[in-house]
Amino acid sequence: MGYVVRDFNTENNETGDITIYLCKNNKLYITIMNLHDMGQAWMYVKYSSNINLYDMYISILNTLTQDIYKQLLGKKNDKEFIIWEYKDIVCLNSEIENSKCSVYFDNYITFTRESVDLLEKWDNEEEDDEKYYIIHGEYLENGEFIYNKPILSNDYYEEI
Repeated sequence: MGYVVRDFNTENNETGDITIYLCKNNKLYITIMNLHDMGQAWMYVKYSSNINLYDMYISILNTLTQDIYKQLLGKKNDKEFIIWEYKDIVCLNSEIENSKCSVYFDNYITFTRESVDLLEKWDNEEEDDEKYYIIHGEYLENGEFIYNKPILSNDYYEEI
């Protein structure tokens, strides 16, 4: 299965990543590992079938990256906006021509318009909203990406 990762892990820094899995029924499953705080955030995103996948992925990755940075800067009361170094990749099940290998993601290639063809649909059921903190979003036909609550760890508990 191929899936997309915005990898913020560098040689000297294990920062985290944003991973997007293409699912059936025009949905995406997104995990955000360690960027917002320690732990993993879970997100489900709906999209229309006539959306360009590459453009949607880049828009979602850019929006989440900026929102996470703003959230972190707010916690630190910092005014400087510096985005960590990252790379956008497609992780693969097996080695292909020109693929690379890393400690975090075995075989991968750079995420491009052409590499979208390597993405495979994942069969994923949504987790129980009662048990976990799950964020729901939608990628609109006008290119806007919206979601319903702040990016927090999936084990965050809300008092109702």
